[in-house]
Amino acid sequence: MNRLADTQPLSAAGGDTQPGHLKRRRPRAATSVRWLLLLIILATSCSLVFSSALFLRALQQSLGANNGSIRVGIENAGALKSVETRLGTVGELLSELGLQPPENGALSHSTVEPLVDGMLIRLLPPREVTIVVNNDERLIQTAQENPWQILERANIVLEATDKIWVNGALANREALPAWTVPARHIRIRQAARLTITDDGETSTIVTNADTLGDALRDAGITIHAADQVTPALDSAPVNDMTVHIKRALPIKLRLDGVTIDARTNAALVGDVLLELNAPLFGLDTVLPPADTPVSENMIIEILRVTEDIVTERAAIDFAVKTQLDADLNLDDVAVVQDGRAGLQETRYRLRFENGVEVSRELQETVVLEAPVDKIIAYGARIAQQIVDTPAGPRHYWRRLCVYATSYKPESNGGNTRTSTGATLAKGIVAAKPHIIPYYTEVYVPNYGLGAVRDTGAGPRSTPYWIDLGYSDHDWVTWGAYTWVYLLSPPPAEINYDLPPWAPVRNRPQGCAA
Repeated sequence: MNRLADTQPLSAAGGDTQPGHLKRRRPRAATSVRWLLLLIILATSCSLVFSSALFLRALQQSLGANNGSIRVGIENAGALKSVETRLGTVGELLSELGLQPPENGALSHSTVEPLVDGMLIRLLPPREVTIVVNNDERLIQTAQENPWQILERANIVLEATDKIWVNGALANREALPAWTVPARHIRIRQAARLTITDDGETSTIVTNADTLGDALRDAGITIHAADQVTPALDSAPVNDMTVHIKRALPIKLRLDGVTIDARTNAALVGDVLLELNAPLFGLDTVLPPADTPVSENMIIEILRVTEDIVTERAAIDFAVKTQLDADLNLDDVAVVQDGRAGLQETRYRLRFENGVEVSRELQETVVLEAPVDKIIAYGARIAQQIVDTPAGPRHYWRRLCVYATSYKPESNGGNTRTSTGATLAKGIVAAKPHIIPYYTEVYVPNYGLGAVRDTGAGPRSTPYWIDLGYSDHDWVTWGAYTWVYLLSPPPAEINYDLPPWAPVRNRPQGCAA
């Protein structure tokens, strides 16, 4: 460009500074356009400056890369800084910077790991982690956060039967390597080996249950409520613990109509009732007795016993008394006094077992009203009367209606001897001696005269019965009612009080008046 051209004055047409000319006012529109052009030029210039700066920075980075330098971050004790370096490994960089991990701390990368642009290297400070193995607690300093790595660093090997809690949460052993939450508290409960003595039989189980009861259940060992277990079921299992189980005996308890299957460790029946909360009340009793030793499958029954006093009223039968009356004819009867039943009250003590009466004890009997005896008078006056017989009229002192039968030696088994020694033939009569005494002479119509010299064999349906004797050739069959006349004189002793008369047939037709 020519310097002179830069210093040439403006032409007359394009400038306003030429000498000798008056200054003219420019139009307002031309001024606005000029300002707009200036703004466009200024914006374009700024854009060129910013683009040039970006280009220079990129060029500088490109030139630096080509020179072998990279930029990495260093985090130490919470402070972060950026470092540009041409070194090759993490260890070399830390050595140049004079940095090393704190005691019990750790590096985020291995010291032999190559440096990479943009790498963030962290110097990890130690943390306090509590590790409890069974009841053994210890506190360690470590920069590790993963529980698996922490346990490896502490030389603790987990067994498959161990139970692990991380920060109070139950953890699965297989999940520990991938655990993402920093561990601050790790609890390990190792499995315990228990010796079980079950009613003398010994076995061994390995368990990691929380309580002894859970350990026995997990091992399939059923414990009944009455079984005695030592130590207690809520005890925590401890390695090499010996567990004693005393089995309760099976029994049956019967009470109030119900049979209950139960188990007991009690020694005596009375102790069983206490153990099963089955007390005795009042007069209750137990079978077998309370001091009986308990045996397997024993049946124990509680008898609910009650007692009651009852009062019963009953009639008192009156007695029938007889007396002779000389004003009455023989065999006539008269009621001198009617009988009247009395009344008595009896108290009993009743005992009930399970609602059933088992005994009744007489307490007292009180006569509320005495009975009145019935008095019957029997006639004692003998009035001689006459009866016509084949031998002529005869006096008699008593007449009885009897049932007559007949017998002969052939029907008597060929025996002709009677009870008084007389020979069986017609005229021998058999009768009950307390009705018609021996040797009494009698007259029986259609039979004739005879004498009582025999007694009937075996029981009869009525004492008013005679058996008329015959010989074999003149035997006549009898079987009817008839009168029998007791001929005079009367005997020295007379039975005034004969038994009540009862016929063997409905109507004694042969005893017409």
